[in-house]
Amino acid sequence: MRILHDERAIAARVEELADLIRRDLPDDFLMAPVLTGAFIFAADLARALQRRGADPVVDFVQLSSYGGARASTGVVRLLKDFSVELAGRDVLVVDDVLDTGRSLHFARNMALDRGARSARICVLVRKATGRSADIDADYVGFEASADDFIVGYGMDDQGRRRGLPFIGAA
Repeated sequence: MRILHDERAIAARVEELADLIRRDLPDDFLMAPVLTGAFIFAADLARALQRRGADPVVDFVQLSSYGGARASTGVVRLLKDFSVELAGRDVLVVDDVLDTGRSLHFARNMALDRGARSARICVLVRKATGRSADIDADYVGFEASADDFIVGYGMDDQGRRRGLPFIGAA
C-alpha cells in the first residue's frame, strides 16, 4: 500500500477546509456527513469548525452505490434519510470520495428538493475520474488518480482499513 497523505497532512488540510467553510457558511448550517466513509473526516471537520466559532447541526445520511464492491453499481440507494427539517437551511454534504458523483448528486438534489436554501459539497478526496453525474465539490481536501483505490481515514476495502490514520492507495 502506498501512503498518499499522512496524519499531519490530513490534519493541516482539515484545518484549511474549516477556514474556507467558515468563510462561506453561517454559524448554524447543517452538516450532513454521508455514512459510512465520511465519519472520521466529518468528526475532525466538525471539531475544526467548532474551534472557529461555527456550531453546525450534524445529521447523517447514508447512501450506497458500491454494495461492497470496488466500483459503483450505478444505482444509489438511500439507507438512512435525514432526520431533521432541511427547508430554509444551508446544508453542507460531507463525503469521503468524489468518484462517479452519483451519490453526491443524489444527496445534494435531495437537500434542495426538500427546500434547503443552499447545498454545498465537501469531499476529502476527489478522484480524477469521469463523472457519471454533473457535479463537483465546493471544498476538496486532496486529489487522487483515477486508478487509486483509496483506503484509510474512514474509507474502506470491504469494511476493512477504515481505521488507518492515513490515506493510502491499495
